[in-house]
Amino acid sequence: MNTEFFMNYAEGQKMPTVKYNDEKAATKEAGRLAEKLGVQVTTLKAVVQTEPKDITKQVKSYEDACKVLGIEPVADEVLLKSGFTKDEIAYRKLKTIAKALNEGWEPDWANRNEYKYWPWFLFDGANAGFASAPAHNAASNASAHIGSRLCFKTRELAEFAGTQFIDIYNEYF
Repeated sequence: MNTEFFMNYAEGQKMPTVKYNDEKAATKEAGRLAEKLGVQVTTLKAVVQTEPKDITKQVKSYEDACKVLGIEPVADEVLLKSGFTKDEIAYRKLKTIAKALNEGWEPDWANRNEYKYWPWFLFDGANAGFASAPAHNAASNASAHIGSRLCFKTRELAEFAGTQFIDIYNEYF
């Protein structure tokens, strides 16, 4: 993405630089300054190239996600000794990763029109994901048809998380 602006330079003058977003305004001011100061005034065009912020380039590991959020990574050994299981630690890490990748976006569970995405995995021919977890033909019938808290604001982020962090997802499952 390019951002451009214009500046006037008056020869031999130590004048403050003024940025103009509009070339016509800069040129008009250059003419006024040239007449007032009796020197040549040149309008310069500056182009600043900025890369769009791509969070997937910043978050390649759990530690990267912690850095983006400004938090300390969890110490697996300490948590394991405290009684946490590997899947609980993995879930905590995945929540941190999702938070970092979503850049402040949080799902609105009351809004059925808001799309929410999550990775979908195929294990040995069986579907596995977070969309549905039904239990049928038992003493009770329970069903959950709500997406996980590990959801993402875009399909691309969900796909990225599912491939980039597959080892952590495997620990979680």
